[in-house]
Amino acid sequence: MAHRRGWLVVGVTLALAVGLHLAAKLLPDTLGGAAVFALPLALMSLGVVAFLLLNVVEQLGEERGIVRRLSELQGQYGVAESLAVLGSWVYDIAEERYYWSDGAFRVFGIDPSQPAPSPKAFFICVHPDDQSRWQAAHRRAIKHGTEVRIEYRYTKNGAEQVWVRSVARAETDRTGRTVRLAGIVQDITTMRAMAQQLAASEAKFRDLTQLSADWVWETDPEHRLSFVSDSACAALGGDWVKSGIGKRRWEVRTTDFPKADWERHRADLSANRPFEAYEFGLLDPQGNVHLVSLSGRPIFDETGRFRGYRGVGREVTRERQQQLLLQLEGEMASIMREQTEPERVITALIITLCGLMGWSGGAHLVQIPGTRALTVRERWGSPTLMRMLSELPAQLPMSPDGVEGRAWATGQAIWLHDLAAEPEFALRYQASALGQNAAFIAPIMDEQHNVLSALLCFGSVGFRADTLMQQLAEILSRTMSLYLQRKSAEKRLMHASLHDALTGLPNRVYLTHQLEEALKHERAAAVLYVDLDRYKIINDTLGHSVGDQVLIEVARRFRESIRATDVAGRIGGDEFILLLLDLKDRAEIERLARKVLAAIEKPFVLMNRAYFLSASIGVAVAPDDGRDAHLLIKCADSAMYRVKSEGRNDVRFFAGDLSDERSDQLQLGAEFPLALQRGEVDLYYQPVLAVGERRIVGIEGLMRWRHPIRGLLLPEKFLPAAEQSNLVREIGLWAIRRALDDRVELGLDKFEDVAISVNISPRQLAEDGFLAQLNALLTERNVPPSLLRLELTENALIDNSDKTVALLAELRRLGVKVIIDNFGTGYASLSYLKNLPVDGLKIDRTFIRGLPEDRGNAAIIQAITTLAGKLGLQAMAEGVETAAEMRALRTFDCDRMQGSFICDPLPLAQLRDFLDSLPQLRQMHLVPPARGSITPKL
Repeated sequence: MAHRRGWLVVGVTLALAVGLHLAAKLLPDTLGGAAVFALPLALMSLGVVAFLLLNVVEQLGEERGIVRRLSELQGQYGVAESLAVLGSWVYDIAEERYYWSDGAFRVFGIDPSQPAPSPKAFFICVHPDDQSRWQAAHRRAIKHGTEVRIEYRYTKNGAEQVWVRSVARAETDRTGRTVRLAGIVQDITTMRAMAQQLAASEAKFRDLTQLSADWVWETDPEHRLSFVSDSACAALGGDWVKSGIGKRRWEVRTTDFPKADWERHRADLSANRPFEAYEFGLLDPQGNVHLVSLSGRPIFDETGRFRGYRGVGREVTRERQQQLLLQLEGEMASIMREQTEPERVITALIITLCGLMGWSGGAHLVQIPGTRALTVRERWGSPTLMRMLSELPAQLPMSPDGVEGRAWATGQAIWLHDLAAEPEFALRYQASALGQNAAFIAPIMDEQHNVLSALLCFGSVGFRADTLMQQLAEILSRTMSLYLQRKSAEKRLMHASLHDALTGLPNRVYLTHQLEEALKHERAAAVLYVDLDRYKIINDTLGHSVGDQVLIEVARRFRESIRATDVAGRIGGDEFILLLLDLKDRAEIERLARKVLAAIEKPFVLMNRAYFLSASIGVAVAPDDGRDAHLLIKCADSAMYRVKSEGRNDVRFFAGDLSDERSDQLQLGAEFPLALQRGEVDLYYQPVLAVGERRIVGIEGLMRWRHPIRGLLLPEKFLPAAEQSNLVREIGLWAIRRALDDRVELGLDKFEDVAISVNISPRQLAEDGFLAQLNALLTERNVPPSLLRLELTENALIDNSDKTVALLAELRRLGVKVIIDNFGTGYASLSYLKNLPVDGLKIDRTFIRGLPEDRGNAAIIQAITTLAGKLGLQAMAEGVETAAEMRALRTFDCDRMQGSFICDPLPLAQLRDFLDSLPQLRQMHLVPPARGSITPKL
């Protein structure tokens, strides 16, 4: 612009000068000669001066404009430059000069009070490796009038290197020629470092992702897969994973193995909730199953709008398959512990297996003996599958080429992941109509590897997993085979323990249990006690083998004579029991009994000769004759003996008039449980006196029964029968508990040295958990174990000798003392006695009577007390009834004794009075005797 104005002024002055010169030529008279040359020259000089002045003014105007623009930019962007480490600049091409803002000076580390560096000085500070690129970019912008963007390194202050981002735009004049560049610069050193760190982190993350078994995935807001890392392809074996992009998770090809809760997963996604370790199965194009585990978190933008999910995934096929196998083994073991019947075990196993594998249901196939056909036993599944299984024929053919035939022939499991390959099998089980596409058949074998049966399961989705299915079948076959073998052995052992080995009839234990169960449920029952007449003659004359044949034949005739609901059993020798259930009518009972007699009276062909037998049958009916199994059997036995005494070969009902002592005991034993419940049973206590010290050292608890009809009964009347029943444990615990409670009531501090004795039976001592219960009773009542003495009979200690010694040692460890009761009446050898961990011997009352005159008893007592002293045992005597017996015992060094001479058994209240009066009695014995009197002796 300035140049154009200057040339215009020059042109005008030249035109004027030429005009004046021509005018002087044309008008010489008007213009002098000097004017011809002087005026044009003056005008030309004036034009040049004007041209120069205009250029100077124009340049000054432009500089002021640049400065003004920089000032305006700096004013507008000064704060922003300071915050963002920015600077603005202008480069004047003609002047080859920079104009910088204060921000530009800060970026390049130059004092703003100094002028901007020259282009050459600035270029020198650009990093040598970036100079050619910097120079080429700016030249290209100037040449073409375009924008330039470049990042380069700059060394400021001669030492510090910074990264600079420069953005500039070319400015042109009216002719389109580039006259300057204007732009901004920014210190991006920190940003560059952060970008490098981020790039390194991303590279590391990318490498780790590729190397890791995990992969990264993302979804869009519609839960469609939008990204999955390449490591997923490596983990799952192919690029088929990428085919899921654009699809929702449940829209890809999945399998119900394992069972996935898709509804819950969709609910989590709909609520934008994070989820952890969600597992499901994927099928690849080849049908292989891949179990994957996904974890994800929702993504939100800065406005809080949901943008999708991002998370990680991993293949867990091997781990989950192993866990599944372990889980199956554990659940099978649990099922076998909880269920006792094989049928229930197999049903529960089918349910468990189908639940773990995501199958629709299954059945237990069993070969029909003697055929090549199968039948369906236990089954479970969906309603449609159960209907199909129930509609199958009773016999399924098992052809050698069929699936079942191959399984039975090879003993190998068969996994059909595509039932279309087995059209005959699929048609038989209506697989297509039911939507079942896969089947699994696993044989179960015995110890000889013969196929016993097989489990058949169906699934809606098939997949390739041969190794898993082989392992699954191996676990099923091995575990079920061992279980069935064990159950078979248990069944054989149980049968042997409950049945007679010769005849196969139930034994006394089984019969008693059956009778107890019937009485427990208040069912009517009749017990027929059968004893063969004249059998002993046959057995002794023809031999035991022939006698065994007779018993086997008798058992067969019994089975044919009674009803299907009745039970025939052998209790030993030639004695049998027939148990008729739900039968109370005596006429019908007698009819059946005489039918049995008639069957036995038929001839027995033995060694080509006919022999005839008869039988005596006694009958007891429940509940008329009793409500206890042992009592009913005893009553029937008694009625049978009446038949024997009256001539044999007849039937008699129990008449209820048994008068022998044992029958009386049985009757009382049957009544005893109710007596305990009604509180008719109590403990009386008989003191044990240390005669020399005149001190009570113990009390023995003796059971008494206040019978509402018979009055006060001693234990000899009812305990022997009661102890033969299952009440023995309850009776023993009741006695110990009651004795300890009474001892506490007497006062542990008041009579601190008085021990309490309780009689226990050998059956109670051998009970599992007896020692633990005893210790618990002592602990609950805070009774010192040293105050408790357990008395056992001599015969009880010689049964199960090793176990008995161990139990007695445990009692001693607890601090409880053990006394051998009724010593001298049993059969314990002295060599055995020396090894027993007992604390004392109680001499039976039979050896006390007649002392001191009875020399035999005196010798026995002398021997016992001497033996006890040598073994370090405390000797004591029971049943002392006279002063003579007491004095005799003292001469034999037996100082501790009990009996009616000292004190009869007393109820607790009277015992307390007796113990309270002892100090006064003892004081009376210490009073000096009057003249002529005799000091009383105990």
